[in-house]
Amino acid sequence: MTDGVMLARPIPGLVNASQRVSHVFPIPATPAPPRRITALCGASFGPGQLERLDNPSGMPCERCLTTSPQGARNPGLPTARLDAIERTLHQMQVQINGIKTALAATLGEHHDHDEVRRKDSDGLP
Repeated sequence: MTDGVMLARPIPGLVNASQRVSHVFPIPATPAPPRRITALCGASFGPGQLERLDNPSGMPCERCLTTSPQGARNPGLPTARLDAIERTLHQMQVQINGIKTALAATLGEHHDHDEVRRKDSDGLP
């Protein structure tokens, strides 16, 4: 029997940064803290190895999300997170395109100035 779920991820330095994902853990209904706590994906951690998260943060553990009771009741949660990521990526692409356009215009202006300088220098005695 559990008393809900909590989110946590490994503390910095325990695992590689790419493996420092947010896991979903069932909260034991017992009053004594367990020696180890196991995430829904099967990853197990001991005391002092996790930082508890009040809200979803960072990259989620996909295996935990797919087995999460919250995810089962509300399958839109992972989709909403992906939608937010896609919106951010789109905004970044718009910014990159703006930078490319500005850079091309700047380079074009320099090429135009070089062309004028060449014409001016060709007419010199």
